[in-house]
Amino acid sequence: MTPNVLEYTLLQMIAREASSGYELANRLRIMQNTHHSQIYPALSKLEKAGYLVVHKHAQDKKPDKKVYTITQIGLDSLFTWSETPLKIPVTRDEFTTKVQLNWLNNTRTKGLIQEREDYLQEQLVLIEETLAHFSSLFDLKTAQDKLKNMSYQLYARKLDLIKTELNWCTEMYKIL
Repeated sequence: MTPNVLEYTLLQMIAREASSGYELANRLRIMQNTHHSQIYPALSKLEKAGYLVVHKHAQDKKPDKKVYTITQIGLDSLFTWSETPLKIPVTRDEFTTKVQLNWLNNTRTKGLIQEREDYLQEQLVLIEETLAHFSSLFDLKTAQDKLKNMSYQLYARKLDLIKTELNWCTEMYKIL
C-alpha cells in the first residue's frame, strides 16, 4: 500500500504527536478542509497496513477514545515519501469563481464576501488554538524557538494568509 497525500499528512501529524481522529480532524480543517468522513477511513487503512497502532482509552459514558501512534514502518514510509519531488499544487476555490460573477449577479457578491469572512474568522480561531498547542507541545518559549519549528511556522504562515484575506474582504466591502 502506498499512502495518498491525506494519509501522509496524517502520518506526519501523528509522528509528531499521538492523536485521536477528532484532534486530527480539527487541525486538518485549517490546512486542507478535510472532513471526519475522509479521516477515519484513512486512519483505518493506515492501521491495517501497519503504519499506525491504535491505543484505546476508556471514557466515562462515551465510547473508547482511539489514540493513534506511528510505527517504524510508518516512519520509514514517511521518510521515503519526503524525498520525492513535489507535485504542482491544485487549488479549487468556488469563492474565487463566484465572486468573478459580480458582473452577472452583483447582488450576491457582498453575501459571498461575508460568507468568506465568517469562514476566515472560524479558521483564525482554530489556527490560534493550534499555535498555542504547538507552543506548549514543543516548549516554544521564544520567538527564536518558534522560528526554528517548521510545524509552528506553517500554521503561522497560514495565519498570515488568513489575515491578508480578511483585510481584502474589508477593502471589498468599501467598494461594494
